[in-house]
Amino acid sequence: MFRWIVLAALLLSFPAGAQPATAPDCTVDGSLTQSGGLKLEIVYRCRSNEALTFQGDGGLVVSNVLWFRDGSGAAQPIAPGGWRVEPVKGMVEARYGFDLGAYARAADSSSKALLRGEGVISLLSGWLLEPFGYTHLPMIDIRMTTAPGLVFASGLPRVGDAWRLAGANLRFAGYTVLGRLDLIDIAVPLPGSLRSGAAKGQGVLRLALLEGFSAAQRGELVDWVRRTVEAEQNYWQGFTARQMLLVLVPMPQRRGIAYGRTVPGGGPTVMIEVGAGLDQRRLFDDWVLVHELIHTGMAFIRGRSNWFMEGAATYVEPIIRARAGWKTEEEVWREWVTDMPQGVAAFARGLGAASGRENYWAGALFMLLADVEIRRDTGGAKGLEDCLGGVLWSGLDGSQRATLDAYAAICDRATGTTALRGLIDRYAVSARPVDLATVWRDLGISMVGGRVVLDDSAPDARWRKMIVMGPAGRPPKKVPLPWGP
Repeated sequence: MFRWIVLAALLLSFPAGAQPATAPDCTVDGSLTQSGGLKLEIVYRCRSNEALTFQGDGGLVVSNVLWFRDGSGAAQPIAPGGWRVEPVKGMVEARYGFDLGAYARAADSSSKALLRGEGVISLLSGWLLEPFGYTHLPMIDIRMTTAPGLVFASGLPRVGDAWRLAGANLRFAGYTVLGRLDLIDIAVPLPGSLRSGAAKGQGVLRLALLEGFSAAQRGELVDWVRRTVEAEQNYWQGFTARQMLLVLVPMPQRRGIAYGRTVPGGGPTVMIEVGAGLDQRRLFDDWVLVHELIHTGMAFIRGRSNWFMEGAATYVEPIIRARAGWKTEEEVWREWVTDMPQGVAAFARGLGAASGRENYWAGALFMLLADVEIRRDTGGAKGLEDCLGGVLWSGLDGSQRATLDAYAAICDRATGTTALRGLIDRYAVSARPVDLATVWRDLGISMVGGRVVLDDSAPDARWRKMIVMGPAGRPPKKVPLPWGP
């Protein structure tokens, strides 16, 4: 109680619109218990001279609100727009109970919420009501106490003892985990901190495993994540984020790695569905985790730019695994020669019109063209990794949203070229077909009898040699596999 009195005094001492940058608009004090299922009690305290309306993200959320009261303890009925609460001396206080277990059981979707045993994965908006009435996106500090044996974690950054949501709409915020589950903190190098001369520092990857894995599976999965993180940081010269939540969800009715999803709002979070029948070799042969972690290193690009985000992850994923020693260079080129034709038609319509699998393979082909052009324009000194890494190191990370123009400008500054801007103008702003046969010929790539044949006399062979395994001055760093020598 004392900290809330101090907070209220601090907030009231600053006039509207003039609070210090570190002061939140709202604080949330949550309590997680297990009484006939997982239950939450939430106390909101928001600095506002106007009434606020607290809304749930859909009818299923609203139907699992057990009760709602204002700061005086008076019950508040729900209206069509939500629960409206008037301010008292510049503060709006709201309290409510929420049946988290019932909500997750009814939602039963990894895209919203899932219950596994006594643990839940849920989007933040699945259980936290959103305050409406501000003229800006409110900054919300969240503190959570849990009953013994229960845990809480999110992908939001920590500020003292709070998890802070800032600069993001709550309805687009990422995943949280609550209840009884395994939670492991893995130290990671800060983005860009492995570059020569860069300041060193550590961030954290919070790895959550919901109930349903055996002890042996848990050990193998944690090892898989640790090695994959090492492979990623070798490409990015540091990890993709300062902090992140990665959740592994058992899906016994499915086979293999079933599905992955990245939700960046407020802080990057990744969910991976893990099916039955997986052994270590199948884990390291799979592409989904590497792909999703690439997304966490890139800002969400607004507009019709799904091709750019998915294309980058599709293109970079096999490169990361090849540089770790998990794929051969020939396997990477065979994959591209086989699958990139799926994206060719989108170039003639303009990349913004790409749909379905075109987003992945038209985008990947675009990244190949950008990789070649950057290397050509810099005499091989830089490549696409310097573009993507340069944007991340500038501070435009996976928790943020950006326009394609803004992303391209930072990339081109990082590489000292105009390669990305020019290619966007040619293939996204305008629509121009690509002759893929000519691309392969100039790179010196052909398929003969199902095998990739490389021609070192081709015009772009010099740049091709750098794409998969990196330039000679930056040799790849192998990440040993569990069964390797």
